[in-house]
Amino acid sequence: MAAAVGGIAAAFGESFALQVVEDPDATLKAAGAVGLVAGLWVTPLGVAAAVGVTLYFVGAVVSHLRVKDYELAPAAVLALVAAAALVLRILA
Repeated sequence: MAAAVGGIAAAFGESFALQVVEDPDATLKAAGAVGLVAGLWVTPLGVAAAVGVTLYFVGAVVSHLRVKDYELAPAAVLALVAAAALVLRILA
């Protein structure tokens, strides 16, 4: 059983490492997600992560608009969700 769990962890780590090499933005997204979850217990970390994620997705919306790609609904929705997380974290 332990060998199977170790094999799964090794496979996950290897695939994550390959993902990060292929897509550097994956690191930022993962760090933001981990920071938001950890922010449930550590308030300053949650605020910092929410600011970072909000700025990331606002940048995504701006990038879509600059190249005249108007399919920006996912980025806009995630920017609003991140902003809501920031406001709620500050008010809590």
